[in-house]
Amino acid sequence: MKRYETLDWLRGITACAIMIYHLISWTLWHPQAGSLLGNLGIYGVSIFFVLSGLSMGIVYNHFFHNYKSSFIFFIRRLFRLLPLLWIVIIIISIDQFYLTHYFDLSKFILNITLLYGFLAPSEYINVGAWSIGNECVYYAFTPILILLYNKRKLFGNLALLGAVIIAIYFAFFALDHHLTLAQQWKIYINPFNNLFLYFSGLALYYNFKELTMKRIAPLLIFISICLLWFYPVSGDQIEIVTNFNRIIFSIAAVTLTLGFYKLEVITIPLSFSKLLSNIGEATYGIYLIHPVVFLYITRFFNLNFYITILLTIVLTLLISNLLYYFYEKPFIKIGKRLTTRSIT
Repeated sequence: MKRYETLDWLRGITACAIMIYHLISWTLWHPQAGSLLGNLGIYGVSIFFVLSGLSMGIVYNHFFHNYKSSFIFFIRRLFRLLPLLWIVIIIISIDQFYLTHYFDLSKFILNITLLYGFLAPSEYINVGAWSIGNECVYYAFTPILILLYNKRKLFGNLALLGAVIIAIYFAFFALDHHLTLAQQWKIYINPFNNLFLYFSGLALYYNFKELTMKRIAPLLIFISICLLWFYPVSGDQIEIVTNFNRIIFSIAAVTLTLGFYKLEVITIPLSFSKLLSNIGEATYGIYLIHPVVFLYITRFFNLNFYITILLTIVLTLLISNLLYYFYEKPFIKIGKRLTTRSIT
């Protein structure tokens, strides 16, 4: 199976942008809508959803034939998500118990089983884990959506249209742009609000897989970055997830992913390419680990804000790469090995 190195680049860049957004928010100021960091703090995760849907299309487009193949898909995803997530959940839970002398067993069970994504999306334990709960819900739709696309492309695109209509409801009716995003966070992280982004990723695969876009792809990337950076909006981040701004920024997230998907391999220094690829592979670790690294650096060391940010970034990149190669990757292989045996 062909590996799209450019998608690893986008993953790595996006993960680092979200990490920097969090670190600046926790130490210096909270980036607002209209700034690149303020926009990427929200739409970086949106890009991840699109990337996830696209990746599922690339990897599993001919995988689903019956209930057994769907079950195998879910098992493989669990072996990808759970090992590292469990470590972070346990660390944060122990830390919270140490500070508060309180342990919420039901919340802990919801998190280690990933059921919170289905039953209580806002009951996540570690920073950013709401998106992982959303992902699990989207995985439940994946076999159906891929089967629809394989049956007839129109059927899959109609499913995407349905998800877009749901997103429009959230953008124009469920969310109120007069209130802050923080006040409506539980509404925003409802899995159905971002479902269209994951569906869009799958749609990119099925609608563009055979097209050559050598000249258009760089233009799509350029236009998308301009929208994410310079689109005229300001104030609280609710402004970029409601009304027509939601449409504009979502289009930017989808077209940016499409641009990287269809981008021909460009000549860049090998060391830089390898660095981007390594960061892209370790994205999951970067996303989960950086809040933990920051927590303990600030607790045990009284450092300048800028040194804290720099040290957190360096340690996060180092730890996440080590975890990927020596912890996550072996579990991924175990999941594949176990499910391959069940197929044969």
